[in-house]
Amino acid sequence: MRFIITLTTVCLLYIPSTCVAEIFKYKDKDGHWQFSDSPINEDGATEVRAYKNSTASVERSNDFITLLNSKYPFTNPVQQATKAVVTVKSKLGSGSGFFVTEDCYLVTNKHVVRPAKGKQWDATQAKIKKNSLIFNSNKIRLNQQKERLFINKQKLDDFRIYIDGLRSEKEKQIALREYALYEQQYQQDLQQLNETQRRLSLDEDIFNRQKSDFNFSSAVSNVAQSFDIVLKDNTKARAKLIKVASTDDLALLKVNACKAPYLEMAPGSVVQGTTVHAIGSPLGLRDQLTDGTVTQVLQNRIVTDAQILPGNSGGPLITDDGHVVAVNTIKVAKGSALKTGFGVSIPIAKVRKNFAEYLNN
Repeated sequence: MRFIITLTTVCLLYIPSTCVAEIFKYKDKDGHWQFSDSPINEDGATEVRAYKNSTASVERSNDFITLLNSKYPFTNPVQQATKAVVTVKSKLGSGSGFFVTEDCYLVTNKHVVRPAKGKQWDATQAKIKKNSLIFNSNKIRLNQQKERLFINKQKLDDFRIYIDGLRSEKEKQIALREYALYEQQYQQDLQQLNETQRRLSLDEDIFNRQKSDFNFSSAVSNVAQSFDIVLKDNTKARAKLIKVASTDDLALLKVNACKAPYLEMAPGSVVQGTTVHAIGSPLGLRDQLTDGTVTQVLQNRIVTDAQILPGNSGGPLITDDGHVVAVNTIKVAKGSALKTGFGVSIPIAKVRKNFAEYLNN
């Protein structure tokens, strides 16, 4: 079993505060020079001054509302809603999320912050298993080729002994020419075998490093308590994990000391045929908007033909008035998630139910 130990060194830089002081020089009543950091008044007494620490830091809130409103004036509720959507990054990838309160609670999918339990992780594990089988198969074929070359070398050595024992010079010359052809073929096969073995060894080393990194990242992702988020204008912040839903694919995060543009939850359930918009960061592209209609409404999911791609997970599904009706989760398509299909979202009522203790305050 291979153990990976990561040593993290934390360097703390201590920077002493800098002060600029005034020094006052004067003579006292006896004619002696005196020094003071306060000026002298007419009565000969020093004035008392209050000094402010020039390096004192003031805790500042992240006012994302003012920041984004100044950069993105909006003309309709849908455009305004895009300001509340963020990219959520984990050790194994990224997804989307959106603010649901002004004090910076945000919703995303559970599989975005716990990717070691999602389909993407399962697909990667399946690929690792498949590649391992390929490497083992190639090793078996390589060993078989080594055995064949070993046998051929023995035959060449035996043939050489046979040639050295020939008495007829003519027969010996003919046999030597034949031996040279066999020797040339053997050397070519040996060179090809060595090159194949070298490439296989390099590929296997790369694969093992990637496998090790993936397993380590999976372990970290499964216990991570904070995540990087990226706003519409590429501003970065840190969000801590507040709660993961026990049954639904939902998670709640929060950015501390923050004011954020947020999405109002739709007051009622959405109906079939409603125009909706999916916002998120599909395929590594931030701040993407697609349109469609609600094709089916079920108790635990809303189905839409709005384009939903990998990376949209955790983003909002909103109506024309900017109200969020669901959390985008997966795409159902035949063969590939990039092909035409249907998006499946979790109704916003599930968000209210799972996180009521935080969102109702």
